[in-house]
Amino acid sequence: EAPGATEIGDRAEAIRTAVRGLGPGDVLVVAGKGHETGQIVGDRVLPFSDHAVLRAAIDEFSR
Repeated sequence: EAPGATEIGDRAEAIRTAVRGLGPGDVLVVAGKGHETGQIVGDRVLPFSDHAVLRAAIDEFSR
């Protein structure tokens, strides 16, 4: 638990929310899964790329 933090269970949505909230001069660190190409959900491994989600969010919110 981190006081003042917001927990978002969906990793892609968490990345999009973080990018959306950035202001000039802000820095975002997406840590922990950058080298992985899948995300474990239940008993399955689903394709997932932090890089692709981050790039899409930057493209979407920098317009």
